[in-house]
Amino acid sequence: MDGHGLVRSVKLMGSVGGMRTAWRSWRGDAWVPPQRGPELARVPGALLGAEPGPGGGVVRFARSELSIRVAAGGAVFWSWDGAGGRPSYGLPGTEPAPDPRARLEPGTDGGWQVVSERLTVSVSRVGAVELRTPGGVPLRRELPPRWWEAVGGGPARWMQRAELPADARFFGLGGPPSGPRLRNGSYPLGAVDAGRLPDREDGAGDAWVPVLPVQFVVSDAGTHLAFYDTTGTGRMTLREGEEGAGSGHDRPGASEVRMDGGPLRCWAVAGTPARVLRGWTGLAGAPALPSPGPAVEGGAGGEGEPRVRRLSPGGGADGWRELRAALATVVGRGLCGVPYTGPDLGACEDGDSAELCLRRLQLGARLPLFRAGDGSCAGGGSCAGDGEPGEEVRAHAGSALAERERLGPYFLTLAHVARLTGAPYVRPLWWDAPRDRALRDCEDAFLLGDGLLVAPVLEPGTVRRTVRLPRGRWYDTASGRSYEGPGRVTVEAPLSRIPVLARAGVVIPVRGEGGGTELEVWAPRPGRRGGGVLVRGAGTGRGKPVVERFRSRWEGGRVVVERDGHAGPVPYPVRVRGV
Repeated sequence: MDGHGLVRSVKLMGSVGGMRTAWRSWRGDAWVPPQRGPELARVPGALLGAEPGPGGGVVRFARSELSIRVAAGGAVFWSWDGAGGRPSYGLPGTEPAPDPRARLEPGTDGGWQVVSERLTVSVSRVGAVELRTPGGVPLRRELPPRWWEAVGGGPARWMQRAELPADARFFGLGGPPSGPRLRNGSYPLGAVDAGRLPDREDGAGDAWVPVLPVQFVVSDAGTHLAFYDTTGTGRMTLREGEEGAGSGHDRPGASEVRMDGGPLRCWAVAGTPARVLRGWTGLAGAPALPSPGPAVEGGAGGEGEPRVRRLSPGGGADGWRELRAALATVVGRGLCGVPYTGPDLGACEDGDSAELCLRRLQLGARLPLFRAGDGSCAGGGSCAGDGEPGEEVRAHAGSALAERERLGPYFLTLAHVARLTGAPYVRPLWWDAPRDRALRDCEDAFLLGDGLLVAPVLEPGTVRRTVRLPRGRWYDTASGRSYEGPGRVTVEAPLSRIPVLARAGVVIPVRGEGGGTELEVWAPRPGRRGGGVLVRGAGTGRGKPVVERFRSRWEGGRVVVERDGHAGPVPYPVRVRGV
């Protein structure tokens, strides 16, 4: 915009102040605090000194102080104005022990830094906090915070802004209906009424309400999770960055958290996605195992398999748009330590087509929580507009339920893996390759554990669809055809099924025709190995589970499966596919 255009814009807005208000409203961060009377603004001020302590220390400024502590598990905690780690808004139990190897020492720019095995925390002379990898690559830079304190006393509201790499993508607890990625916009935090809508630039925020101020950030520099452990209500505003073309400058990503009270403190965990979730599980506590019961409501699931229950709050799959929203919620919550979740399928609603009901059922059968009552197409319910589902639709629905039952041992294994490591059942495609930017932007497919890639049908009339594959060989589980990744392939998606692909070499525990456990092995690539895990003999309160690991490889022109730590044949029937 030139000078003449700026003058015209000011006239249209009425004043420079009006234009500034409109600009802030467009940015989505025009957060209006509660009316509290006169306030005094405060920033940390000039650096005065520092005092080392266990796992870090305290950095003192003219008008505030910053505490930094590195936990033994690698997580980093920092807080302002003396706020401790407990009581916590979202973390149970006692605080983790500090890492005795982490030390507070003078930085290179006149500030201070804490060097640990997985992160370096740098504090500037004005109160900015920067997280860097051991190699010195910046992951996150928290700018000096700002507080507003009521003249008459009371809790201070605060604002914390952060800069992130230009290529960073945000994920978090929940997810917008268009996908698990948190796009540009402002999201409510804390005790928010479910009827209140987030301000979203794409106008698609009405089906999602976040619960905790958690960010899961993925960039070329690395992956990290940041949790603002505070109370009260407020908003989180996110803005993805933009890389400059040619010699142009990068515009960094931005995060802004505004709260109407509560302590300003934060936990951060960095590493690979698996390591981040393992560290977060160590802080937030291991997710509970599902209660013993049937794998499908009304079914005859085996011992120790997840009991189906209603997801609350939210998660409904009413309509095609809500179907995509349900998938986003499962992926987003799984990345923040809530792995056992899924859409409430319920009965077919008025206006739902048989196709929608069937696609909803096919997706739900591959998610951790699965509920298919008598009102579904499989249970004899009607799809308004289509009347009673035909025999063909009913048969396809029955196939989806049967596949869910067949995968019962695999879901039980994933439940224990989630409890032990924090890795969710449902994972984004970039889980093993967070630096693959194409996978980061793929939001219409997911990994079910390490072995399966599920590509649900999310649009009406689809009979084939494009799937983006991670690196490696993948098999269409219906046709047996193999595909090579990374890349995009087109696969068949008839009404009878949704595309599911298996990773080459994977060993998946399934239920055989007689009800016993079998191993389904997909042939590894020549010269490569594969494997899998089986957890058996344990439900909630039924003792310690038995974990068995298997390896697959080629030998003498055939695929061989071995059990780790045991000689002799595998004690389960083995079915090799993909040969």
